[in-house]
Amino acid sequence: MVSQTITATPNRLQQLASLLRPYPGRGNLMLRCLITCSLVMVISLTLQIPFLALSLIAVFYVTQKNIVLSKLTGTLFLLGTTLAVGLSILTLKLTWEYPMLRLMMAGGLFFGCVYLMRATKYGVIFFLSGLVIFYTQTFADLTDQADSVVRLILWLWVAINYAIILTLIVNLLFLPQEPVAQLRGALRVQLADIIERTERFIHGETLPEPLPAAVIQERTLMLQHMLAFSVMRDKRYRQDEAWHLARISTVSGLYLMVQQLPLNPDAADIVLAQKLLEACKRFSAAIAEDTPFSVDETDVFQGATSGTLVRMMESVTAFSHYQHVPVESEAESKERVRSNGLVMNQTWCTFAFKTLLSTYVCYLIYVAADWQGIHTIMLSCIIVAQSSLGSTAQRGLLRVIGAVLGSLAALLMVILVMPHIESVVGLLAMSLPVIGLGAWIYAGSEKISYAGIQMMFTFSLALLESFGPTFELVEIRDRIIGILLGVLIATCFHLFLWPEREGKLFWSSVSGLINALAKRVKTHTKSAGSEIALRRSLAGCQGIAARVAMEPGWSSDNRQSESDILAAQQVLSHLSEIIYQFEHLRAEHGDTDFTAERQQAAELLQNCAALAASGEPSDDAAPMTNVHEGRLQTLFYEIDQLNLSLRTRQAATGMA
Repeated sequence: MVSQTITATPNRLQQLASLLRPYPGRGNLMLRCLITCSLVMVISLTLQIPFLALSLIAVFYVTQKNIVLSKLTGTLFLLGTTLAVGLSILTLKLTWEYPMLRLMMAGGLFFGCVYLMRATKYGVIFFLSGLVIFYTQTFADLTDQADSVVRLILWLWVAINYAIILTLIVNLLFLPQEPVAQLRGALRVQLADIIERTERFIHGETLPEPLPAAVIQERTLMLQHMLAFSVMRDKRYRQDEAWHLARISTVSGLYLMVQQLPLNPDAADIVLAQKLLEACKRFSAAIAEDTPFSVDETDVFQGATSGTLVRMMESVTAFSHYQHVPVESEAESKERVRSNGLVMNQTWCTFAFKTLLSTYVCYLIYVAADWQGIHTIMLSCIIVAQSSLGSTAQRGLLRVIGAVLGSLAALLMVILVMPHIESVVGLLAMSLPVIGLGAWIYAGSEKISYAGIQMMFTFSLALLESFGPTFELVEIRDRIIGILLGVLIATCFHLFLWPEREGKLFWSSVSGLINALAKRVKTHTKSAGSEIALRRSLAGCQGIAARVAMEPGWSSDNRQSESDILAAQQVLSHLSEIIYQFEHLRAEHGDTDFTAERQQAAELLQNCAALAASGEPSDDAAPMTNVHEGRLQTLFYEIDQLNLSLRTRQAATGMA
């Protein structure tokens, strides 16, 4: 047990270091946050615009990795704040003299916003509306002057929206990040790595250590996300989406295979590697111009013994002959979206009800204690509320970690720095390092990004809300108490009141992934980016598994919990290897070879899908015994191990 603890600690430190390491674009995003936050602080402190902390958090949310996402987020925030302010003023106008009616009307609007937050594609509008609607109710408890309350609400609208507009200006004029340019750059970065490894291979130098499969998968999915934004931004990308997706698939496949170059090449391998190097350089130049390119196929594979090099050359050659595939027309897409409609959902209703109830409980504590400093207790309820118990626990943990870091930074600044500050310049010099650290964390993985936002927000609430130096430690204490109480109450409500656990969702998602994989193995049609779609589904299952593991009290039997987590990890590992082997098998032999074996593998995978869904397999078809091809043997072995893991998990569940 001691050895396990000792080994676990370095692993966690390594994971934290990897989450904080720099990557292309991270410093750029942090710099954009710092520039905009500096301008917002100077403007707000000079013109005495209140709610500086809310202005800064709007800067963080709107500053995204590319222009398309920034403009979309900024537009949604503008709509959300305007809607929220309008509804808040209307509520106060109709119910000012009737506090109970005011709270009931605000609660009804809040319920509708939380429901629409789950039910609509643009849920951020209603998330922000619900947040502002309930937050503005605290203004009515501060004074009995209606005009003062309305003035505060209007200043809230000004504070958020001017920061959004300023952020968009900074992103558009000073540091634009076009998604098309980002995609080209990311593709060329991966090709540069491929070229570097190939050159080392040719010169007989020591090759770098192969990258882990998880890193390769993350970078592949990153390319797919960049393509999605490029399609939104550029009409040409929208028309030729299939071709660009095939290009991403080719680069990702090369990036995967170059990690496995042989250690002892012969002369024929060196010749093929040189031709591959020239093709990759032409490929990189063509990506820079967004143009097709051609490969000379004359005797390129003659005498080569390395299957990896042959597959890489075949992959590049195949893409150079890729034919454009028609995409769904815009009219068909709009009609399909329109037909989905908006329907009532019991799960979303219960989610909205328990979020409303937890917010009311926090509001009751806030009013009964007459403690203005803990107004963050109510904000925590809607911020922490997520679509599942695991997501709620994860968001709550990040909120607490960020709040603790922000409060600690504020405490140190009050004690060590604040007595020596005499101007706005000194205030900026004190604040920007903390804001920069929060921006760096925010620009990282989704696993930690919210902690960066919360760190900055807690620090700003404690030190930047007044228009002069702050020496009160009470503010810091009140903010952290409000956040901790809010997270605790919200988590308890989501845990004990209709908890939305993702255990069943995980196994149904795994079943869907296996069925999609079986269909892909069985069919002979080419589909641009089909392997990327499979890996995207695999990444979704991995995300669900991580959230399930974080669910508090998700099983009353600890042994059963550990067994199910282990089974999930084993199943995902086998699925990753099956996808990997299938990708290489398809690259080597195409979609038409080994028809009988592919049919058999598809049937076995369909049985595994039935097992994952806790159903009964159709039959006990066994792998073929006369398979001599090495990669096919590995593929069937992994399918057999997947089947064994699912049967073991099913047996353990039955005994429980």
